Amino acid sequence: MAPKINVEECIGCGTCADVCPQGVWRVEDGKAVQVHPEACIECGACVDSCPVQCLSLD
Repeated sequence: MAPKINVEECIGCGTCADVCPQGVWRVEDGKAVQVHPEACIECGACVDSCPVQCLSLD
């Protein structure tokens, strides 16, 4: 299961997209969006790297 995102907290920095080894994330219109959620391997790299902690693996 891909991480959940609190879109209201996302600042669109793109860090999640940069660190994701599976290419799950992309920034569109200033917010992170999942473009390939099925590819997520739940490594947590995006969650750990988010500077505003808007991602979670719940």
